[in-house]
Amino acid sequence: MESEEKKPIDLSQLSPEELQAELDRRNADIIAGKQRQRKAYEDLKEQTIISLCTGALTINETLKAFKLKAFEDMQTIYEMLKEYSSRHADGKGNFRIEHGNYRVSYKRQGKPTFDERSHQAEKHIIDFVNSKFENDVDTKDLVMSLLERKKGELDINLVQKLYAMEDRFQDENWKRGIELLKESYSFSHSKDYIGFEVKNDKGEWLPINLQFSNI
Repeated sequence: MESEEKKPIDLSQLSPEELQAELDRRNADIIAGKQRQRKAYEDLKEQTIISLCTGALTINETLKAFKLKAFEDMQTIYEMLKEYSSRHADGKGNFRIEHGNYRVSYKRQGKPTFDERSHQAEKHIIDFVNSKFENDVDTKDLVMSLLERKKGELDINLVQKLYAMEDRFQDENWKRGIELLKESYSFSHSKDYIGFEVKNDKGEWLPINLQFSNI
C-alpha cells in the first residue's frame, strides 16, 4: 500500500504552542540538512587531500629516483665521450645526445677560468706563431684570434679550437703553450641540468617538462 503524501500544514490553524513546535521542527530540519552537507564536504575534502598528497608524494619519489638515474647515466656517457674527444675532455661538460625522435641535453652551470699560467701559455704560443707563420698574416691572425680575451678572460670555446690543433705542430713553444693552457684551466661548477625533448609530427623539438630544479 502506497504511503499517503504528507499534507501541507496550515499554519493559520495552529495554536501558538503548535505553531512554535512546527517552527522548531522546521529549524531543526534546516540545521540537520546543513550538518549533513558540512559532513559530506568535510569527508570529500579529507579524501581529496589524502588522495592527492599521497599521489604527489609517490610521483615525487619516483621523480627523485629518475633524476638520480638520469644524471648518473648522462655522467657515464660524458666520461666515455671524454675518452675519445679532446673537445669534451677540457670543456665545461655540456653535450647533447639524440636518437630517433628523442633528445637529451646535459648542461653544467658554472664559470670557466684560466689562472696566471695562461699568460705564460700565450707568450709561448705567440713566439711559435711569429716564428712559424712570419709571412702568413692570415694564419697568424687566425691563431691569435683564439687567444682573444673578453673582460680579461679567455673564451674556453675558442681555446678548445687550439686544443684540437695540438698534434699538428711539434714545436716546443707550441707544445708548452698548449700544456700550460690546460694546466691553467678550471671550471667552478655550481649546478647540472638535464633537458628532455621529443620530436612531433612536424619535425619540431618539444620539451618534456619535469621540473628537476626543485627536487
